[in-house]
Amino acid sequence: MRFSRIFKTLTAAGCAAAMLSALTGCGGTAATGEDKLTIVTTVFATYDLAKQLAEQLDIPYEVKLLLTPGGESHSYEPTPADVAAIQSCDLFVYVGGASEKWADDLIESLGRKNEETLPAKRNLRLFDRLDLLEEEHVEGMEAEEEEHHDHDDADEIEYDEHIWTSPENAYTIMHEIALELYSVAPEALGKLQGAETKVAADLEALMHEYEDVAANAKGDTLVFADRFPFRYLTDAYGWNYYAAFAGCSSDTDASAATLSFLISKVKEENIQTVFYLENSSQKISDAVCKATGAKAVMLQSLNNVSQADFDSGKHYQDFMRENLAAIKEALG
Repeated sequence: MRFSRIFKTLTAAGCAAAMLSALTGCGGTAATGEDKLTIVTTVFATYDLAKQLAEQLDIPYEVKLLLTPGGESHSYEPTPADVAAIQSCDLFVYVGGASEKWADDLIESLGRKNEETLPAKRNLRLFDRLDLLEEEHVEGMEAEEEEHHDHDDADEIEYDEHIWTSPENAYTIMHEIALELYSVAPEALGKLQGAETKVAADLEALMHEYEDVAANAKGDTLVFADRFPFRYLTDAYGWNYYAAFAGCSSDTDASAATLSFLISKVKEENIQTVFYLENSSQKISDAVCKATGAKAVMLQSLNNVSQADFDSGKHYQDFMRENLAAIKEALG
């Protein structure tokens, strides 16, 4: 299967990188003496994948999520303490894209755009490592305000930033983090290989679970009475969708036309479940469900999670399995 080939290729590449680092003596010196391996991330999904790797290395470590649990990721701005953490960490993992242009600017201003400047410091910009999908506007979706498209180039493509929402991409993200860790923590190579293999196996299992639901579901259409940050997920498994807003929209109130369209689609296609996101006011989903009799169900986008979910210790895979259970029920 395609995912199995990806698994074998990435695992082999990771082992090769580890051996090369071990043989040449290249890389950083994280977690030696009184030091510890430090990783800084911008969204929960990457935070958790990095932590799953680091916690199995038997060396002191700290993985920091810049977002406060429950906070809004799209309006985040780094504090002086955040800047200091990024400047001093061994590995900074960020997504890229319009919402994180501040990170590109910060790295350049800190003189770390070229890795040769500080060879023990690594910056992982995930937009450079994945196949990206353009943010799209499907039928019935609320038009975005012009000021949302604040680009230097009017023709610049706006890519969907929620790259981690497909398990296949999460697998690649995990592997890319592991490759960087081979460089900054060469003293933990053996443990890191084992950690990558363990996390990879669980992510591959998650991919197959999603494939199974997609192959056996009666329906193929999801309705979001909210923003839609799941383009990578629906594209991976061939699902159609309708939504009130695009994934990075700042809007929270749908027009009468958008609300009417969603209600009509739910009725026409006999949709029994309408989704909303974590931290949503649920105003739109409540209105659609009241008019149609459908059930409102939350999906986790994993930009960020609530304080309770953060403290629970649940991993990316746990949240994505909860999402899958809700999707399975919705598709029948």
